[in-house]
Amino acid sequence: MQDAITLDEVETADNENLSSEDVLPEVEQPQPKKKKRRRFRFNKRKFKRGLFIFLMLAYPVFQFLVMWVFVNFDSILMTFQKYDTIEGWKYVGFANYANWFEKFKLDPAYKIMFVNSALHSVVGMFIIFPLCLVFSYFLCRKIPCSGFFRIIFYLPSIIPLVVLCLGFTNMIKVDGLLGKLYEGFNAEAPSLLVPPKVRWTVYAFTTWAGIGGNLLLLSGTIKRVPSEVLESARLDGVGTMGELFRIVIPMVWPTLVTLFIMSMMGIFSVVFQPLFLTDKLMDETMTIGLWIFNKATDNSGNVQAATLGIMSTIVVAPIILLTRWGLDKAFANINY
Repeated sequence: MQDAITLDEVETADNENLSSEDVLPEVEQPQPKKKKRRRFRFNKRKFKRGLFIFLMLAYPVFQFLVMWVFVNFDSILMTFQKYDTIEGWKYVGFANYANWFEKFKLDPAYKIMFVNSALHSVVGMFIIFPLCLVFSYFLCRKIPCSGFFRIIFYLPSIIPLVVLCLGFTNMIKVDGLLGKLYEGFNAEAPSLLVPPKVRWTVYAFTTWAGIGGNLLLLSGTIKRVPSEVLESARLDGVGTMGELFRIVIPMVWPTLVTLFIMSMMGIFSVVFQPLFLTDKLMDETMTIGLWIFNKATDNSGNVQAATLGIMSTIVVAPIILLTRWGLDKAFANINY
């Protein structure tokens, strides 16, 4: 019986049968290339472009850091301090906030101030804003003399506030235009610039003067609604009110939400209107913004103004954010 050939013997026999020509040469491994150092070359075009971008962004960034970050941080820090003529600024904790709560309890003038500011916000949301929407819609429908009415509505927005208040005051004074009209009917003109009617006079003025700005924005937004959509709705028998509430409002909803939120800010934005109309400070027309402006003239007044501003923001900011969230859920965002 033939012996079995082992694996080692087979490999040895194969190696003996190979000639020198059959041996494969060793393959040289490629050497890694040395990276050449790139010399710095000054690119004049890129330098000018970067310098232009830096200069364009430097001012707004600097303004944001100084006028927003620093001012707000300093205002928050000021609410925990008190100014003494001898010792200067010293830390008092939450004493300024506690003093404000005591003022609200004891002095009814501060309650009137908050009520006035809240009512200005209500007037902006539920009177000025709906009027702007309705007027903008009908002006975009090209009613007769729409261009003339557009100028009349927008004119108060481009006239300086001082001039506008002066003209409005001279018109409604007892010895002004309104008084002359009453004299023609042998009647006595009402005193609209003294309590208690002066408060409603200020509301009427803010309504008249506040229509123009929103009217311009809403008119431009409503004009962007495709005419094909409106023509299709009219062919389907949709009337004027149906077109406004079922087509126009849903399609311009993001703009309406933004303007409505801005109307809510009327609680802070009414500052100089009561002062210019009455030419003096009165409790019946005092607002948060006017009170802060009046007090921000000395160190002790700055502390009170900053404390009131922070307290108002803490109360109003969550309401505004919650309102914005709810309004965004009302209609889906439509791109056209």
